[in-house]
This record gives sequence, structure tokens and C-alpha cells, in this order.
Amino acid sequence: MNDELIQRRRGDILAASYKVFARKGYHATNISDIAAELKIGHGTFYRYFKNKLDIFSHVLEDVMNRIAETVSREDPAATGSMQEYREQCVRIGQQLLQLFMEDPQLSKMIFYEALGIDEELNARIVAAFDTFAEFTARYLENGVSKGFMRADLAIDETAHAINALVFEGARRVMRSEDRDRAAALWVKATVGLIFDGLGSR
Repeated sequence: MNDELIQRRRGDILAASYKVFARKGYHATNISDIAAELKIGHGTFYRYFKNKLDIFSHVLEDVMNRIAETVSREDPAATGSMQEYREQCVRIGQQLLQLFMEDPQLSKMIFYEALGIDEELNARIVAAFDTFAEFTARYLENGVSKGFMRADLAIDETAHAINALVFEGARRVMRSEDRDRAAALWVKATVGLIFDGLGSR
């Protein structure tokens, strides 16, 4: 079997596994469920992945890569004015929430299925969220260097706090009856906190 066919079959198994895990949950899913989704035998599955944890780990890696691709589309140093900087923050928030709205299964995988399955997997998830915070920190560093953000900003901590807001927004947007409205309000609230704070003027 050539490499192209192997990669295609692995991709098919990953896509089917993603659907089944999102639908049934990790613990309720069996290899037979994934095999049935693809109409393949158990033996075919085990040629490509060791077990259920192995396939889930690869599925989650794909999920995290999709988020990383979204947050890295913008150039952190591209903005030259406060207005451009604020607009960039709005775009990033909108793109992230749009990713979750286009694929409702994504939020279930990250917020409800991923943690607590395996210690090594937990560590990889934490590492992925640290990487997302590093992306956010680059935007904050640009803001500080250009005077858009205050000079004494605790960049790493603030990056994690902003990401927590965005991911909580994604979780809540997916539970909303009007997701477009909820997403717009969440982006507005998050960007408002970043640039305007909470104090009265």
C-alpha cells in the first residue's frame, strides 16, 4: 500500500472517529462504533491506530491544530495604529468563534470530552493551551511596544486570561439559541474589557 493511500485511509478513520467521539463521547465509544461508521473491519482499524486512546489522541491533535491555524492567520506586528490594533483583535475573536459555530462538535470535544481521560493527554492539552497563549502574547507584545497597551502589562498572564474569555465565549455561544448574536456580543464584551476596562469614565 503506497503512502498516499495510507494517509488517505488514516484521514478517513480520523474523520469518522471525530464524528463518533463527538456524538457518543469518549467513554461510550467503542472501536466497533468507529469501524461501523466507516463500514470497515476491526482489523483494518488496528493497522493504523493502536487503540481507542491512540485514535482519540490523534483526533484531539487535529482539533488543536485547527485552532492554532485560526489564531496564527494574522500577523501580530502588522498593526500601526490603535484603531488597526483594535480591529485586529475583533477579527481574531470573530474568526475563533466562527470556527466553533461552523463545527459545533468542536466545542464538545474540547470542553467536555478531552480532559480527564489520560494524564499524558491532559499534559498535551495544557501544552496546547499554553501555545495558544503564546500566540496571544505576541499580539500583546506588539501592543506594548507600539504604546497601544500599558508598559507594565503582565503579558503572559494577560494572554492566558484573554484566551480564557474567548474559550468561555465559544462554550456559551454554542449553547445559545441565537449564536450569531451571542458571538457578536461576546466579542464586543471581550474587546471592551481589553481596551476600555470596567471602570466608569
